[in-house]
Amino acid sequence: MELYIQVKDGQPFEHPILGDNFRQAFPHIDTSNLPPEFARFVRVQPPTIGVFEVCPECVYKLVDGVYTDIHNVRPMTAEEKAAKIEQARVNLPNSNWRIDEETLRPIPPLMPATGGPWAFDPAAGDWVIATEPPFPSWGLSEDGFRYLPPVKKPHDGNKYRWDEATISWIKLNA
Repeated sequence: MELYIQVKDGQPFEHPILGDNFRQAFPHIDTSNLPPEFARFVRVQPPTIGVFEVCPECVYKLVDGVYTDIHNVRPMTAEEKAAKIEQARVNLPNSNWRIDEETLRPIPPLMPATGGPWAFDPAAGDWVIATEPPFPSWGLSEDGFRYLPPVKKPHDGNKYRWDEATISWIKLNA
């Protein structure tokens, strides 16, 4: 992408301008021989920000004769990290869920060790007694705590849904 930026008092002014817009706004300027009040600009994609990092600003700086984006990423302070963890806890679907403090991923409650059969109810965010199997082909596990499909779900990193018509797992598209 062809970009230019205006320079005032040796500093970038406002934001980069697309090449076509620049030529329309300044038809008298030769982009291959820019005057000192304009410079080429190279856009830099923002970095991936970690769970406990922040990028409070992006500034324009002159690097090797071309202005570019400089993304200032920094680790969160202890206070910012604690506040983010607490906000993640507030957003948990149910009070019996936990939070992984390294990734901020919610951890659902463990299935109870007694009683059952159990089924996880996403609306309630908890385990409930399952009065019927989720599909007619499913049966109780040996311990009687949960319903299981007649075919094991693949564990290959892909997502699947159960297809009762074919009694099989169907891989979902990414």
